[in-house]
Parts: sequence; C-alpha cells; structure tokens
Amino acid sequence: MRLEGSALVELLARPASVAVVGASADPQRLSGRPLDYLKRLGYAGRLYAVNARADLPEVTTVRTLLDLEPGSVDVALVALPAQGVVAALRQAEEIGVKAAVVIASGFEDRDGPARRDLDRLAATSTLRIIGPNCVGTVGVAASAYLTFSSVLLQDLPRPGRVGLVTQSGALGNSLLQSLIRRHVGLNQWFSTGDETGTGAIELATGLLELQDVDAVGMFLEGVTDRQWLGRLESALRSTGKPLFVLKAAHSESGRMAAAGHTGRVVGSADASEAILAHAGVRQVASLAELADALVVAGVNPGLPRTERPSVSLVSVSGAAGVIGADLVAQDPRLRMAEVAGENLTLDARLHPQNPLDVPFINETGVFTDAVTTMSTSRSVDIVVGVETSLAHDREELVAKVVAAPPAAPVVLTSLSEDDTMPAHLTEALRGAGIAYLPTVDRAVRAIALCAAESTEPESGHSTSADLRGIEWVADCLPDDLPWVRWRLLADEPAPEPPYVVKAAGRTILHRTELGAVRVVRTADEAAEAVDAVLAVCRQYGDAVMVQDFAPDGFEVMVSVADDPEFGPVAFIRPGGTLAELMSGQAVIWSGWPERRRLEVLRGSRIGELLESYRGGKRYDVEELSRVVSQALTAVAGDLEFLELNPVIVHEAGVSLVDAAGRPRPNSPEGAASA
Repeated sequence: MRLEGSALVELLARPASVAVVGASADPQRLSGRPLDYLKRLGYAGRLYAVNARADLPEVTTVRTLLDLEPGSVDVALVALPAQGVVAALRQAEEIGVKAAVVIASGFEDRDGPARRDLDRLAATSTLRIIGPNCVGTVGVAASAYLTFSSVLLQDLPRPGRVGLVTQSGALGNSLLQSLIRRHVGLNQWFSTGDETGTGAIELATGLLELQDVDAVGMFLEGVTDRQWLGRLESALRSTGKPLFVLKAAHSESGRMAAAGHTGRVVGSADASEAILAHAGVRQVASLAELADALVVAGVNPGLPRTERPSVSLVSVSGAAGVIGADLVAQDPRLRMAEVAGENLTLDARLHPQNPLDVPFINETGVFTDAVTTMSTSRSVDIVVGVETSLAHDREELVAKVVAAPPAAPVVLTSLSEDDTMPAHLTEALRGAGIAYLPTVDRAVRAIALCAAESTEPESGHSTSADLRGIEWVADCLPDDLPWVRWRLLADEPAPEPPYVVKAAGRTILHRTELGAVRVVRTADEAAEAVDAVLAVCRQYGDAVMVQDFAPDGFEVMVSVADDPEFGPVAFIRPGGTLAELMSGQAVIWSGWPERRRLEVLRGSRIGELLESYRGGKRYDVEELSRVVSQALTAVAGDLEFLELNPVIVHEAGVSLVDAAGRPRPNSPEGAASA
C-alpha cells in the first residue's frame, strides 16, 4: 500500500525498523553519521546496516537489502553514490520497504538518465521517496534521526508541537538550529531536496493533519506537487493551524539559482503568492520572521485560533510603546486592547492605558506586576512586554513572571537587539509559556502572523456620533461649492427620472452595503426604488433624499484630516468602486500656498491621469485644486475630518455628489453631540 500525507508523516516519525544502505562505521563521513545518530541518540526500533564489504560494530549488518526478510524494514535511508541509488531502491521495493530517504546528490539534471530512472521508479512504485539531494528527516519523539545534519553534533531538538519542511537542507539546518537555541519544541523536520517522489506541500499537509502538531514552518523554492494544494487548503481551513511559508526565488536570478542547485522549475512569483494566499498560507518575508512566528506559535498554540487578538503593550520606554502601538494599529490582523477605565491593580504611579509606560529604573517588580496585571484585563488577548538590562534585574524579572505566570499569553522583548536576554533566562521563560523575541517590532509582526484570519463582517453604517452626512457638511462649507442638486423626499415630491434616491446620510454613511441607494431611470422603477430605500432608512433612523444625475467625468475622492503633527492635510485618490484597490494618491498640505498645492496635484499620479494621460481628455485640475483648498480651510475651522466622495471632475468644472464630516469635540456642534 502506498502511504500518503499524514500516514507517510507518521511512518517517518516513528518507524519500527530502519535500514541504512551504504552505511559507514565512521561517524565523520556523511554515510556514517545517520547510523551513528540512530545508535547513539536513542532510536529504539530495529536497526540494520547495509554494507557490501564489511560488518559494522554494534549493529546487524547485511550485504544487500535482499538479505533481509520481506516486511522487516519500514524505512530505508540510502547513503550511496548516485549511480547505486535506483538499484538499492528497487531492492527496497522488492522487500516491501514503505519509504526511502535518499541523501545522495547527482540528480539535479532532470533530463539526465539518472534522474529519469529515479523519476520513473517514483511514479510507478508504492515506495515513497524523500529526496534525493536532501539532508534527511527528523522525528524527535522517537529519535528517528534519518539525517546527516551537522546540527545534531552540537545539540538535540526538544520534543514539541512544531513541524518544519524545507526544500533546502542548509537553510533547514539553520532553522533547526534556531529552534533549538530558542527553546521551541520540534515534532518533525523534513528536508525534501530535489523532490522526485514526495513534495513539500504533501508533507506540510500531513503534518497539519496530525493531532500532535500545532504549527508548521516551510521554506519553499518551487511547488512540485501542486495536486496537493486542494488538500492543503482543506487542512488549513478545518484545523485553523498556521502554515508559515518563506517563498524564495522571486526574481529571475533566484529562479535560475533554484534551477541550478535542485533542477526545480520555479514559476511566476505573483502566481505563487496569490495561489498560496488563497489556500490560507501565511507568507513571511525573511528567515528571521519565519523563526519568530514559529517561536510565538510554538509557545502559544492557542493564539493562531484567535481572530484579531487585542494587544496590550507594557514598556520600560515610552518610545518603544509608541512604536509597538503604531505597528499594531497599522496591521489589520491586530487591534489595540482598550483598557482605560478598567479596575486594574497597578502601582499608584500608573493608570490603566495602552500602551502602558513603566519608566522606573531599578524597580523590576513594578514592571513585572504591570505585565501580569495587564494580562488579567478582560479586553487583552496578549501582552507584549519591553524590558531592558539598563532598568531591570533580569534574574529577578524572570523569576517573578515564572513564579506567577500571566493570565494571558505574553511575548517578552528587549529594548535593543544588542541587549537581549541570556539563553538560560529565555529557556526559563519558555518553560513558563512565555515567548521571547529580541525587539517589539519583531514581536508584533510575529503575533500578527499567528493571528487567525478574521471572519467579522465590516460594519455597514456609521452612527451620527461618528460622522455626519451631506446636509450637515454642506452647511459647514462655502455656498459656492458645486454640489449636484439634492432635496429631501419629505420636503419635495420626486422629480421626473432620471435621478438617484438614497439615504440622506444622517445615520447611514455606507449606503451601498445596506441597499440604501437606488438609481431611477424610468417612472416604472420609481415606486419600488423609493420603497426599498425608505424601508432601510426607517430601520436605521435616516431620511430619504433624491439627487440629480451628475454629468460624466473622472471620479475622485477627497479626504481631509486634521493631522496632529502637520495640521489639515488632504488626500486625493481615485474614486468609485476601485477606490480601495487603486494606488496613486496626491497629498496636499494646508501649509503650502495655493500655487504649490496646484503644482503638487499636477505632479501626482492623479494629476497625470487628469491631464491628457496618453492622449486622453484634459480635466479641470485647477477647479479640483480650488475645491481641495476650500476643504482644507473647513478642516482648519470647526471640522475635524471631511470626506468629499465622489467628486466628479469634468473637462470644465467639478461636481460634488456626496460628503461626510466630523465636528471637532470642542466646537459648538461637537460639544452639542457630546
């Protein structure tokens, strides 16, 4: 029977019997190292050495695999030169070996006779082949070290619930070393090499399907087993476990390098990123980011099942807290925990807020108490603590948090990457379920990578406390702005079509999502359209208005915000249904004179599109600039925020169709609403 997916993974994790083909008695040789590991590091299954010329000490030795009883070997590790590999695999197939790990190189030329013979065997046999040209596989729980990895000469991985699949053996060694040094327990590692019979996607799928694996990391150059992508997606969706992937070979140079050392065909980076993202893979940007994500997921396996976890930052440095808060706020996978007003027991000098600045030198207990206290907040899913040896006694800090583990997960970081925690302390933290990463930015990125994909629907409307609609905005702006005429249906009967019937924007700002806007082109459509919009408006307490059609033109949206650093700033972006997908915004600052604003607008991507782009129409950029300036003036007054959307720019003139705005809290309108 041909084993696949999780069945293959389980076999390689705990083989009952292993034969090392081409084994050497010299542990310094690559062909001797796997046998030495299996004998010396705790493998308890039946072990055979296959050596054509000599008996090896302390192990049953045979001349060929055919000298062993059929069914007596689960896995064969083939450590022969390339020219002897296929013959050995045929012998393995004959005695019923279920899987073979081939560490030999020499198969990179996919059109060469050695590779063609190996591919033919892999395609027609029940024998599953890992490799060739791989470092091997590691099953930690059973000490199934089917590998020549030099990392095991230095240290051994601890048993754990993280899986690893790497197409590169050298990079896999690096990741293995990183996990060992950062005290993350490993379940299995697969180095897949040239992947003649078994691909990385199948093995990752198998790992995800195991009960004793919580997260998987992968280094991927190219996909060789795309037929497994559907099952991988199913495993990711059904288990909620994360698969972190570092995808290499994005550039032409990278693709050529991948083809050179493995013979692997690598396609479009855009295609691979899109397809893997659709499958639910969590793609990382660097080797460090991959290791960080595995650290956090390995220590906090529940985090990858938390949608948009709320983060609390406790920092010895206010600046580090600001950096962390910015990173959290900018990442849609995370949110800042709202702790203000909670009855949390903190040092008398501190008050519940996020981020929480604990700037006291030589008061380690205050810092650790703050971390522990913030972890008890009902609104906090995870705490990021930023410490430093300049202010804290690290031995005391670790002893305190280990003695009284926080209620919520904690990721502890240092203020500087050049002042990190000693290894014995990070190991103690890991034992208490506290992950350690060197800096706050790396911690936030790793937490975001672990966060479950959000299924929360976006709100379809805003309340009057958030924004106010076109009626209120128009009263705040100059009378000469070119609005497309509108009137409330309660004040005037509907005109002759065509027109638009929509919510007035008193409580509903995002009309399309709620069905609160309809186009009426004929008299027959009028009654149904008005009734439909009226029903939605009654539900949300809004009024119904009708508005004339705007003439055709180039649609943009203008957003103006009162920036706390620079004052009023306008952002002009493409409008319509593609507003959130198209880039190329113009940024106009109120501190510039009128002429400078117009120059910046013309020099932007929006300006290029408006002014005869590729021989097209020339739209009225000057009038758009005038409208933007009036919006900036309004936000310098009683408005805190203003959005004009859509703004239709014509060859001559501009039409304003809709708007939303927010009063300043200290303005008469803002004070009244408060």
